[in-house]
Amino acid sequence: KEHKSLLSRLRLQLKSDEIKTKGPWTQKETWEKVKTNLTEFKIRKLLGNPTTIKTSLNPRIERVYYYYGDLNADGKDENGYVNFFRERVVSFKTPF
Repeated sequence: KEHKSLLSRLRLQLKSDEIKTKGPWTQKETWEKVKTNLTEFKIRKLLGNPTTIKTSLNPRIERVYYYYGDLNADGKDENGYVNFFRERVVSFKTPF
């Protein structure tokens, strides 16, 4: 059982390391620079390309950029998102 657990932890760590190379959104310091009223272009430049982009049913949010992945190798995805209205940030949640 310990052997299986060790392999499982190693697999999670390798996956986490791979996700961390997917862009600057994986760094806490980058999310500290996110603020309301930034443009979609500036967010992509700052955080990199989002994992997923969706439109919103909320009339005050047109588009949502989702950033997610297992950043700390615990087997659970950390989630962050940025909400846009008229191509400007109106709200966001960091994955940290």
